[in-house]
Amino acid sequence: MEDISINEYKKIMIILRGLPGSGKSTLAKSLLNNYKSQGIILSSDDFFIENGVYKYDSSKIVDAHRFNQNRCREHCGKGTTPIIIDNTNVRYREAKVYIEMAIQYGYDIQVREPDTPWWKRRDVKELAKRTIHNVPEERIYKMLDRWNDKFFIEKK
Repeated sequence: MEDISINEYKKIMIILRGLPGSGKSTLAKSLLNNYKSQGIILSSDDFFIENGVYKYDSSKIVDAHRFNQNRCREHCGKGTTPIIIDNTNVRYREAKVYIEMAIQYGYDIQVREPDTPWWKRRDVKELAKRTIHNVPEERIYKMLDRWNDKFFIEKK
């Protein structure tokens, strides 16, 4: 998908894709800094932060995604721009709810991946080394096996 130029009159949602350690959060911060307006970065990982400490619990992953989707809906309703979704989005269906919200609320959508060398090479050892949440290599390999490069948004 083509990049949408920065325009203060458009509402923009940027959906990031990439495995843990690929550079999504760094990219999100960089993208947010490019906008003049007050945007927001939303990640399902935020659900697991307690008193500034990340405490992942796989049994609560559905709750984490619901939490993030609810925050996104709230910000769409306010017209926040840009909204940056900082999740792995391994498959289209994981991002579908955000895409549907963006369309419903009149947002232009960008899908972006980090352009870090280790992500471009799909270097699992380097991804595992760089992930801020200590995701083990075996879990990253499983995510990579499910990765779908055919991820596009049909314009209606």
